[in-house]
Amino acid sequence: MAPFRPVLLGTDLGVYSIARSFHEAYGVRSIVVSNQLRGPIDNSRIIDNVLVGAGAGEAETIAVLRDVARRHADTPLLLVVNAEHEVEWLMRNRELLERHYVIPYASNEVLRLAGDKTALDAACTRLGIAVPATQPVDLSAAEDGGWSPPSLELTFPVVLKPAVSAEHLLMSFPGKRKVYTAASQDEASAVLRRLADAGLREVVLAQELIPGDDTQGRTVTCYADRSGQVTMMSSGQLLLGLHAPTMIGNSATILTEAQPELEQQTAALLRELGFTGFANVDIKIDPRDGRAHFLDLNPRIGRPNYYANVAGRNPARAVVADFRAELGVPGEPAVPQYSAEQEVGVYSYLPWHLVRRYLTDPQLRRRVGRLRRRFHHPLAYPDDRHPRRLLYRVAATVNLVRDFRRHYPRPTATGL
Repeated sequence: MAPFRPVLLGTDLGVYSIARSFHEAYGVRSIVVSNQLRGPIDNSRIIDNVLVGAGAGEAETIAVLRDVARRHADTPLLLVVNAEHEVEWLMRNRELLERHYVIPYASNEVLRLAGDKTALDAACTRLGIAVPATQPVDLSAAEDGGWSPPSLELTFPVVLKPAVSAEHLLMSFPGKRKVYTAASQDEASAVLRRLADAGLREVVLAQELIPGDDTQGRTVTCYADRSGQVTMMSSGQLLLGLHAPTMIGNSATILTEAQPELEQQTAALLRELGFTGFANVDIKIDPRDGRAHFLDLNPRIGRPNYYANVAGRNPARAVVADFRAELGVPGEPAVPQYSAEQEVGVYSYLPWHLVRRYLTDPQLRRRVGRLRRRFHHPLAYPDDRHPRRLLYRVAATVNLVRDFRRHYPRPTATGL
């Protein structure tokens, strides 16, 4: 048993995937702090759940974390968060948390920079990395009675998304989506007015839509240690993402074929930002010219993080190697992992029969079909079997299939 304990916040399969990585690497049980028990983390033999209580706020969460630290005073604790609003929460409470926990994240200044899509676009431009044509729209002036959405000097269709998404994520209003689309100026104005009326006062980015279905998506996940060296890198091709309105942008099925050029560009971007810790980058290939456009940099490991394990990487080993002295783990520094060593498989929590329906390229469909025996579900951990966990996976799969029938019944030329 490892001499440290990971402490994770959240309830989704991304949090479970992180716990699985730590268990696979070190045989350690993670402590998961959450408002409620949900299927991905319930009935697990690799997780000790600590409930804050439904509706609990920031103060209650901090109190529970302090109590966890008190009860494990003789054990180093590694705190990991994996949602945009949780990164913001960590930044606000960092000074207090660092008294009790190892915090494997970049400085607040760098986290703000990395999480701001406007700053990301500027850094990409300096490096010669392509990004979609973008126009920022500041909603702070929407408090004025005479405000109206500006005219967009972009080629339609466009997508619209908050430059910093944490505030929007916690809002609730009719028609809320993770990403909005508009085929005309009138539609874009209606989206901007809806966001303003809901109370959003941040910058919203309007971006020209890069065509292509889900399979034009690429993902890179990495860890940069405290010296700035990238010690873990994994990449792959998106095969199918979720399409429910508030889940768009979440990768559900990934082919773990390495993307060396995109990995190099990502490493350069992290150096440009002075970034350390986990990062996940979303990229889309323009089928018209084959050019890769960087869409987002998430200053966290991301929800589909177990695809890195499918590719032969274990993210837990990278962060522990970086903080081995603080965590009491002997060993040598992590050796950088290169794309040539990456294993090819498929990360998926969707069934093959559903994925196959959306692969319109016959060659890609055949290639993925040959890997059917190498499909890996992040919740299907042989060392964490329980009848109720199996029932949850079956029920969750049925619900996901229903979501596709409702929100994305057939593949489209844009993936939206």
